[in-house]
Amino acid sequence: MSWMSQLYKTYEQNIGKGQGPDTGLTPVAHMNANAQIEITLGREGSFLSATIIDKEDSATLIPVTEASAGRSSGIAPHALSDMLPYIAGDFSEYCDSEKQKKSAVEKFEAYTAKLKKWEESEDTHPKVKAIYGYISKKIMISDLIKAGLIELTDEGILEKKKISGQPYEKVIVRFRIVDGEQEDRTWKDASLIESYTGYYLKGQQGRKDICYFTGEEKTISANHPKGIVASDYGAKLMSANDAQGYTYRGRFQNAEQSCALSYEASQKIHSALTWLVKRQGAVIGSQDKRTFICWNPEGKKTPKLFAELGFDANDDAETTEVSYKKQLQKTLLGYQSQFEETDSIIVMGLDAATTGRLSVTYYHEQAALDFFERVFYWSQTCNWQYLKSDEKKHPYYTIQTPVFKRIVECAFGRERGSFIEADDKVLKEHTQRLVKCMLEKQPVPYDMVHALTIRASTPMAYTRGNRERVLSTACALISKYYYDKNTERQGEEEKMKLDLENQDRSYLFGRLLAVCEKVERKTYDRGEARDPNAIRLQSAFVNHPMQTWKILEGLLNPYFQKLRPGSREYYRELISQIVTSFKEDDTIALNQELKETYLLGYYLQRAELNKKREEKEEESENGKLTE
Repeated sequence: MSWMSQLYKTYEQNIGKGQGPDTGLTPVAHMNANAQIEITLGREGSFLSATIIDKEDSATLIPVTEASAGRSSGIAPHALSDMLPYIAGDFSEYCDSEKQKKSAVEKFEAYTAKLKKWEESEDTHPKVKAIYGYISKKIMISDLIKAGLIELTDEGILEKKKISGQPYEKVIVRFRIVDGEQEDRTWKDASLIESYTGYYLKGQQGRKDICYFTGEEKTISANHPKGIVASDYGAKLMSANDAQGYTYRGRFQNAEQSCALSYEASQKIHSALTWLVKRQGAVIGSQDKRTFICWNPEGKKTPKLFAELGFDANDDAETTEVSYKKQLQKTLLGYQSQFEETDSIIVMGLDAATTGRLSVTYYHEQAALDFFERVFYWSQTCNWQYLKSDEKKHPYYTIQTPVFKRIVECAFGRERGSFIEADDKVLKEHTQRLVKCMLEKQPVPYDMVHALTIRASTPMAYTRGNRERVLSTACALISKYYYDKNTERQGEEEKMKLDLENQDRSYLFGRLLAVCEKVERKTYDRGEARDPNAIRLQSAFVNHPMQTWKILEGLLNPYFQKLRPGSREYYRELISQIVTSFKEDDTIALNQELKETYLLGYYLQRAELNKKREEKEEESENGKLTE
């Protein structure tokens, strides 16, 4: 099914399911707007009161026309609630220029003409009659002045002030109609909403044609809704209003040939998409943004792809790869249990190519069971140990799958202050690549693995905390890259266990680097924070390992002298064991640039030394070296 079909299905399945005014699916011919003033009227249209609306309560469902929902310039009034120049008949009396006065008069006349047609139609509503009766008196600004909501200058014109951040000419008004026990809020009255929807669909005068989506002859929409993504409010997903440019020229003779979508279908599709973006959209980037949504058309809850899956290690208990896998299965099973075999999950990416054009940058639809299997596979194969701190700031290690944002920032970002940040364009493009890798079960891009290796090999460019994050993220991606390539390893439970049988040259050099670092750190006084030679020479070590190892080996002698005899013997024998594991004897071959796997050897050897140093030192004092 196409993305339109799935959005249409989403609308039909979820309309009216316990939604609030700021998160609900909007009915056909309606949209959400933020109102600043609320006017209360009697059922005959008499003015009772007016108040300024709190920003938290400003979301208002208002009836609109096709033209008004997408208006950017010109005169196109909404059907009921609108800005003051449209609905206040005396607004022009308080303007300071003839141009403003003329514009206000024209807007009010257009608004009242449309409202009168609704009021006189068979689909009218008592609240519409009350509002039309009040609007016809042309005293709204006068009433708002008396209520203290609007101020005038000494010359009797409107002050240059704002209400809830909006200048007077852009303030939107909504209405309450006091009428016994009935719902007095017009934006909440289901009967009023149904009244307008029926009235508007019956009275459409646009071009009739076969809708490409429904296959039925209906009124075709010529002006599709905007405001799908809040950060790109003016961008439209469907538009063909550029007859002079390249919107359709060269392919069709006119815009009507390119696409014919009925107004009702367009409303439902755009309403569903807007609702999904607002309700569960994940925004990538801070300025130049891309929005991703993951949803099920029936409204069943799906996991958040751009956040951790909601579990972490308990700092009182050690997290192992086996326990992490069990936690992962338990978490995903909580989502998966609500899905049937025939259910689907869709992931969609949206980005504004220009200020007026919104594009679908990514679309993937698959069976829900396949979706969860691939999310589980990604999380199970792409994880590593991360250094964390508890509430008392005590450090501990926990296994985590790095979120996409962290992977991209570590691979292509730069440290700014205490954070690693990547350019928005880089962040959103590479995030989409990772989403594609996970959902379509494709290999991790090697350029990303290589970039992470380079960053992790230059630890002096980062603070201690960021250095560890980059290293763990690099190990997670490197491990996954080689796990996917090596089918013989697939199914292993302990990839984060030091492999003493591994004779890969890069892996062994990584182990040597970890031993060098550990030997020097063991001689430090408490609180000493300087970086050891192994860290400072790591970038050179990667490019010329044998040459740099000889330098490091010579620099270790003073530190060996500071160690206790048992520790000195233990570390010397460990280095000897690693060196004798090399298969090559050729110095030139040994000095070639290291592969990414050296980081795995480095990390795991360092972790092993940190974990068991006391036990090993004790046993080495007794003349026994343990593996």
